[in-house]
Amino acid sequence: MAAAAATEEMTMMTTAVVVLRCFDGTTVAAAAEVVAARSGLVAEAVAGGAGGVGRVVVDVPGNVSGVDVAAVVAYMEARAAAADGDAFDGEFVGGLTHDARIDLIHAAHHLADKALFNLLA
Repeated sequence: MAAAAATEEMTMMTTAVVVLRCFDGTTVAAAAEVVAARSGLVAEAVAGGAGGVGRVVVDVPGNVSGVDVAAVVAYMEARAAAADGDAFDGEFVGGLTHDARIDLIHAAHHLADKALFNLLA
């Protein structure tokens, strides 16, 4: 019985969508399995089932703009698809301006993505 429940939970997570709602009214949708694997904030919301079956809505704390959250989600999705994550990280960081890096550090902090935060800090 426990194995069936775990399988059902994993199936839900693979088909679930997380919607990140920012203070500026922007919403960013992404696959929950990709974002929850990196973001502690989203992982907690997915585990708690916020928003119902198949859709989890997460309010991003702090004054993190939708543009910055979208950039972090794009990074998460691209890194998950990359064959070599370390090489991808090097190219990603190398292409950032100082201001973009600061904005992404702020977003990574509020999304509780420790790996991205440490990469950028």
